[in-house]
Amino acid sequence: MNLYIHKFNAGMFPKVKVIDYAASIIWIKRFKEAGYFELYVKADKELFKLVTEEKMIMITRDDDSSAMIVNSVKLTTSADTGDYLTISGKSAEGILGQRIFTKQANYTGTAESIIRKMITDNIIAPTDLTRKIINFTLAESHDFTENTEKQVTGKNLLDIVSEICTAFEYGFKVDYEGGQFVFDLYKGVDRSLDQNENNRVIFSPDFENLGNTEFSRDKSTYYNSVYVAGEGEGSDRVIVNLNSGFTGLFLREMWADARTTSATTEEGELTPAEYEAVLEAQAVDELAKVKELTDFSGEILAGNSYKYGIDYSLGDKVTVINEYGIRGTAVISEITEVEDETGYSIYPTLSEWKV
Repeated sequence: MNLYIHKFNAGMFPKVKVIDYAASIIWIKRFKEAGYFELYVKADKELFKLVTEEKMIMITRDDDSSAMIVNSVKLTTSADTGDYLTISGKSAEGILGQRIFTKQANYTGTAESIIRKMITDNIIAPTDLTRKIINFTLAESHDFTENTEKQVTGKNLLDIVSEICTAFEYGFKVDYEGGQFVFDLYKGVDRSLDQNENNRVIFSPDFENLGNTEFSRDKSTYYNSVYVAGEGEGSDRVIVNLNSGFTGLFLREMWADARTTSATTEEGELTPAEYEAVLEAQAVDELAKVKELTDFSGEILAGNSYKYGIDYSLGDKVTVINEYGIRGTAVISEITEVEDETGYSIYPTLSEWKV
């Protein structure tokens, strides 16, 4: 694949160099988080100067609207093997991580509208114009209907967006199109054996489309009941509990300190019911972060009948069956593409496993 290097110029990123060969390319996209890339390429003085002296460098590739921002450069010289650059960084979704909520912010409505308002307030049209990114915009709304409430102070925008997306099974991306960064939310498609509306996708050695696999299940950080403690002291402290329906030996409780939330807001005083609703929304987010961790990753074999981007995509639900009879529906939470001297490979990571 060809890679294109862009440098920042007056708010835009014009292409300034093409890389048509690299010893190794790792390109990772994630469903609910910022992605990552690593490029290992033969060094030359022009490339070295470009990636070390320019204040911001972006990398794109053929037929792909995703973009990666360079954060790290390492030069290794060798009389035996030659000089190489290791260039790495985060995907454009990481731009959200450059903003925090500088003062108390309260949001009520659909999860989608809240995320869009958060990005507008902190990136697109902030009151402090030094925080504005002039070529950052929002895609058209999808009118998702899930509702929530949020009160945040001093938290990272990327973390909050990821938290909301985790709670409501959204994915998000920031594409680079027409000289603009375009933020968009999306939902994956159910392609598992548990549905009949879409073409099914099954990865299994029996279909000769699944190679080496790795399965793990971890309950060490799993909880199913949370107590969220808000403002107040002693017996006057406001505490709400969200229990997923477990009792006795199967009940696993956790505590979440939400003292930074407040019934007193810039818009006025929240009623007790309104404040409890804020804490209940946080309880949903807290439990979403401490689910049982069940991951299944595997190598999709070359020449298989399913093509990434055509038959399945990031965020889709698929069925996986391995040699040990482990079968379930999982979400494709990450796609890792690797190109090196051995050829091209694609590795999906499947999480939120449901057996």
